[in-house]
Amino acid sequence: MRTNKTLQIHYYCLYVALLGLLAFAHFYLRKELLLVLTDSMTLMVSTTNILFLLAIPIVFKLFSVMTNKPTAGVQDYAKWALVQMYLVTFPAITSVLLYGLIADNSALYCYLIAFVALIFCKPTQQKWDYYQQKEMSNNQQTTTSHE
Repeated sequence: MRTNKTLQIHYYCLYVALLGLLAFAHFYLRKELLLVLTDSMTLMVSTTNILFLLAIPIVFKLFSVMTNKPTAGVQDYAKWALVQMYLVTFPAITSVLLYGLIADNSALYCYLIAFVALIFCKPTQQKWDYYQQKEMSNNQQTTTSHE
């Protein structure tokens, strides 16, 4: 059973991992170009990386749809909060790796966009309590309708 504390641990670990990955990419990978690509290939890779950012609003909408179901409870919220956090982190990871491997500054901006978007995934106690109350009211309605 997931708790709000475990969600918050995942959240902060993702932030620390993203910051560590950025430091690694900036200080170690950028010393020399590890991947030398042609201009057209660099453009294609950069465009693909930018397109990964389109996943962020899609992930937010998916989270909203899946947690606003009438039967959604606290465990549904916990599951979809984890999915949301990790899917928002994916474009940040790809961006920072491209930043380090091909020295693409637009990838750094993509990283920052995904990094900031992760702020909106933060699990709070208020959200947890809301879904817990919603689950309890659903359970009470179910028991009264069965009687």
